[in-house]
Amino acid sequence: MHNETKDSSMKATLAGALVLALALGFMGGCGDDDDETVPPTNTPDAGTGDAGTGDAGTGDGGTGDAGTPPTADDTDLAVVRFNTDGTLDTAFGTNGIAKVDLSTGTANARDTLWSMDKDASNRLVLFGNRKADPNRSDLDYAVARLTADGTLDTTFGTNGIYSLNISNLSEQARHGLVQPDGKIIASGYLPQPTGVGAQSSNRILLQRLDDAGKLDPTFGSKGVVNSAPFKSSDPDNVEWGLVEAYAAGYQSGSYVTTGYGRVAPSGTVDLLSFRYTSDGKLDSTWGTNGVYLLNLTGADDRGRDLTVLRDNRVFMVGSATPATSNIDALAVMLQSNGQPDTSFAAEGYKTYDFGRGDEAFFDVALSPDGAWVAAAGYSAVSATDSDAALLVRSTTSDTEFAGVVPLSETGNNRFWAIAFNPASTQVYAAGFINEGGDNHFAVARYNTNGTLDTTFGTNGIAKLNVVAAGTLETARSVVVQSDGKIVVAGIIEKR
Repeated sequence: MHNETKDSSMKATLAGALVLALALGFMGGCGDDDDETVPPTNTPDAGTGDAGTGDAGTGDGGTGDAGTPPTADDTDLAVVRFNTDGTLDTAFGTNGIAKVDLSTGTANARDTLWSMDKDASNRLVLFGNRKADPNRSDLDYAVARLTADGTLDTTFGTNGIYSLNISNLSEQARHGLVQPDGKIIASGYLPQPTGVGAQSSNRILLQRLDDAGKLDPTFGSKGVVNSAPFKSSDPDNVEWGLVEAYAAGYQSGSYVTTGYGRVAPSGTVDLLSFRYTSDGKLDSTWGTNGVYLLNLTGADDRGRDLTVLRDNRVFMVGSATPATSNIDALAVMLQSNGQPDTSFAAEGYKTYDFGRGDEAFFDVALSPDGAWVAAAGYSAVSATDSDAALLVRSTTSDTEFAGVVPLSETGNNRFWAIAFNPASTQVYAAGFINEGGDNHFAVARYNTNGTLDTTFGTNGIAKLNVVAAGTLETARSVVVQSDGKIVVAGIIEKR
């Protein structure tokens, strides 16, 4: 247990700093520098994981895989579809697999995928990064759309892909979603120069697209919000603090973010959540003075994903550090105004210790009836020694399952994504299994009590080796189409 007196004092001190910092931001001292955005380019772009993003200490290298990367450091996206019994649906894509090269014509370009969502027509929207120009080292944010059956939808963006390039900086893609009205919100962050020497700092980056894959000019500046919500509270230090958005949830027309950052120019990070209005302005009524901040012990705490409940409460997941060298999985419940929901836990959050030093939840989903939330993640000794982890919890009571759910007795395995079956409260969790040094896509079906549904796949698990001898191959997202078919998307080595 951490020292509550020390923790409370630390929170009070940092809260005081945030009051000043946010006051500067909302008065225009920093705020939303939307004028710094530039029109997007619709040319290909790929990524290099999380290099240079300040995201240390949680095994988030963009792969989650074991082994040595191939000599040809080039990855594409792969989208596969399974039937309801866990067999490969060969009617999807080409023999069940759709491959998407976001960086056509660019050698050794690592395309990355962070998340996927579906729209009302079961079309599949992919959120990731690509490398637009072999002569540039930066990444561009990419959103691609496939038809329901796995072909690139050329009516979207430019030949099926939308891309954002801001001043040749490296936009970092994170979770995205399709709104009920069909508009698309893409979240992430942007390492941007601070104006102090060669230093840069990460800023929240949100984009809203229309159904055709074009920026919505009614949001932010020309469809983009480039936001630094606060500065350092030190009057002698003019650097911006670091802020990242790993997800943006749709809350009755507004957008709630989760992620992490800090007020200071260096040091540990805290879980941070902000709310933006429907037109992209910071909402000072959210949380305390415009921010919800979680800092357990002065170590790193991070938000990774969120979902908005039917009553507009917000459920966030990620990781926290309740004790030195011990990263635990984390769940946070906020009221509709950004205050901690004490009916969930005494301080609005819970940590989950599964007995290892590096544990986290990375994805969260809400059941169709709103009665359950579920989260997927991992419990790890190291990057090459980990097991999948699962949380399934009632939204109205303390009924929950939380635990490690190994997909293999011997091989390294993790979950990165989760989704509910629209026809039931069963959940699908997706990630990878490593077998003999070769990674496979994996998806498992669970009941709400955490037991595997053994009627699915082989003893509840379906797997697919998309690329032989692939060590980067991993599923990063899963959605279930209206007919119950399960679509899994991730990255693979190009062969």
